[in-house]
Amino acid sequence: MNRKPKRVNKPDVVKNDLLNAAGRILVTNGIQAFTLELVAKEANVSKGGLLHHFPNKKALLDGLFMREMDLFKQEILASMQKDPIEFGRAARAYIGLNQVGTHETPVIIRHLLAAMLIDPQLSQEWIQHYWSVIRSVGLFDGMTPALLLACMAADGLSLWDILEADILDQNTRDNLQNLMAQLTQPPEKAR
Repeated sequence: MNRKPKRVNKPDVVKNDLLNAAGRILVTNGIQAFTLELVAKEANVSKGGLLHHFPNKKALLDGLFMREMDLFKQEILASMQKDPIEFGRAARAYIGLNQVGTHETPVIIRHLLAAMLIDPQLSQEWIQHYWSVIRSVGLFDGMTPALLLACMAADGLSLWDILEADILDQNTRDNLQNLMAQLTQPPEKAR
């Protein structure tokens, strides 16, 4: 079957298709199997078309990271807006509590963050943007040790997911999620 490459007369559509394909490949195959050729093939775009939008692998990964961080920020803000309890709102949104039917953004971000662990250049460049986005949603405003512990536990679970560490059964995972949720609740008022 000979598929025709997409025309560049809709550059935003082509760019989005390339980023979607890059995200699927990253999540499915990992960073080691991530190539421009594979992304172009998955997006049904010629390699020249891909290079028109992203001149190299790093530029493509940078584009994917920036897009996914923006989507992640929008999901956090939407979750915060729906949360009636002000205390811990940003932490609950960051952890993913109160989110139903979320976009696949956190999964892709987790894989991008894992790529940072093995590439010092990506780490230096992306970590600033990551924390800038996280700070912009107010995660660290009024941070308490309990809220920080809940966020760190969620980050730890994400790392275990990336590493495919099949250590926890579903009951234990659910109990941890419940504990994280409890940690994000307002402290009881002193009587």
